[in-house]
Amino acid sequence: ANAWQYTATPALHDPLGFRDVLGGPKGLEDWLDTFFSLPMPNPDKHLGQEAMIGQYAHGNEPSHHIAWLYAYTAAPEKGERLIERIAREFYTDRPDGIIGNDDCGQMSAWLVFATLGFYPVQPASGTYVAGVPLVPSARIHFAAGRTLLIERASTGGATLNGKPVLRTAIPHAALIAGGTLRLGPD
Repeated sequence: ANAWQYTATPALHDPLGFRDVLGGPKGLEDWLDTFFSLPMPNPDKHLGQEAMIGQYAHGNEPSHHIAWLYAYTAAPEKGERLIERIAREFYTDRPDGIIGNDDCGQMSAWLVFATLGFYPVQPASGTYVAGVPLVPSARIHFAAGRTLLIERASTGGATLNGKPVLRTAIPHAALIAGGTLRLGPD
């Protein structure tokens, strides 16, 4: 990874603190806009610089959470568009359909989360950041017969069992309890 990519590493531990250091929601949005638009001169796939969008290297895991950080700005739709673009451009159903090194399944896991519409930006927090699912609906079956139905909504933000949930902190425990998670753009 490069310095741009590692600059966003603290967001894995404290996304709100990272946002605040950059000047709040607008500062984070401006940083992300630059990050995703600043060209990478001579990317080297042997250094993890492949599947590039600006400084973002989807072929290397240190970048995977960065598009989801738009959820902490006033422009979450920018991240939603990028996530869909990444899934469509960098994954196929061919034997070579994953760009980069699928270290311990991380490339595959990213696609599963993106398809479902949420991601563990802050992995140790027990929460997920919401986006918009890439499929109309999906079901996850848990132990003891519990099921989570995930539905893509055309509007309405995020609701779990009909109640609004914070898009940047959907609790894992609430999801595995089962029910219906509806995710759509705000």
